[in-house]
Amino acid sequence: MAELQEIEFKVGESYANEKGVFEVMSIKGDRMVMEFENGETINSDIELQRRIQNRRQWEKSVREKKAAPPPAQPRRKPSRKSTKPFNGLQSKIFQNKISEIQWRSRQQLGGCVSDQLSFDRFNFLSWAAATRNEVHWADAARWKSKTIPHVAKFFARADETSFAWGFYIERPDATGSESSDWEAFIRWLRSPENDQWLREVARNEGLEVYDAHKSCFIGVIRPRESDWGIEGSSVRNSTDALGTCIDSWPATAWLDLMIAKRISVEEAIGRGESIADDIASLFGRLLPLYEAAVSHLR
Repeated sequence: MAELQEIEFKVGESYANEKGVFEVMSIKGDRMVMEFENGETINSDIELQRRIQNRRQWEKSVREKKAAPPPAQPRRKPSRKSTKPFNGLQSKIFQNKISEIQWRSRQQLGGCVSDQLSFDRFNFLSWAAATRNEVHWADAARWKSKTIPHVAKFFARADETSFAWGFYIERPDATGSESSDWEAFIRWLRSPENDQWLREVARNEGLEVYDAHKSCFIGVIRPRESDWGIEGSSVRNSTDALGTCIDSWPATAWLDLMIAKRISVEEAIGRGESIADDIASLFGRLLPLYEAAVSHLR
């Protein structure tokens, strides 16, 4: 996959994002004024727009890779110890027992997704969760570091009713150590501009927000056109900002925050080996969340 080219915005030049083509009218400090073809003018953070451009480059390279014919492979005698290549999720993985289930390994789904995560700043590898039917992806150096507790990560999880994948970040309870990744992420999320970006992406991708630990929040939050809809809460049924809602949850309880896509077992199996492409594509879309969580280390 091609290396991403660093974007340097220039006044008078045109670029494009999800809203359409825009011209850079002025640049001052770390912000710039953008004017779209319909006359709408927006004052935006330059780093946010640079991440959007990088993500669009990555998505384009993924599409080109899929469209290109596969290279000819030399014929090799298979090893007796080699693991079967990933050819889709099988019905037997959707159970509570995780022993002898190989889909989580780097020779299976874990590695298939990692191979598609090509970014200049990160070297993503996969790890099978120790006690859960789940795979995690993170930058190898950060994952192995003993000085960074509760690192942000991407994930894929199977259970008896569904298959989910997306962004995963933990906030420890009052008895645990603090998480610098969490603090950086929640600061980023409190920005109205970032909240709007995430809500638009979540709507386009069909994502849900929930607490997998269910100690802070039992329901599900889904994006709507102008706010977030809250299901399963007796306190409120909507929130203008996701960060504000999360801030209202008990601060002393553990939080497993998932921003993810969930599909049925039948659909997950039906996607076959292409589900690895779907997972990698969503991780690319959500890369700004990962970047936000690790921004404190820049």
